[in-house]
Amino acid sequence: MSSQAFTLALVTGAGLLAAWIIARHAGLGPRSLLWGALNVIVAIVLLRLVPVEFDAIRALHVPALPFVEVFGVALPLLVYGFLSGGWMTRIALGLLRP
Repeated sequence: MSSQAFTLALVTGAGLLAAWIIARHAGLGPRSLLWGALNVIVAIVLLRLVPVEFDAIRALHVPALPFVEVFGVALPLLVYGFLSGGWMTRIALGLLRP
């Protein structure tokens, strides 16, 4: 599998996991626009720090380093990024309803 295909599968899986969490746990997540925006900002900041986090993990000399980076750091951050976007979408749709 090429790295592009793996990346596509990882991002698609993260999006599907986030969609499942939003559908399964409808009460989970922020209810106000302020807290929704704060979650989106935190997700953006965390996703921008991924290379810094990978450098910190490489310093630990973990034997299974690529798996730790992908499934221990990147996947949870991607899921949180999609979750925060889904929560913000839910809040925006709730504001549109009369």
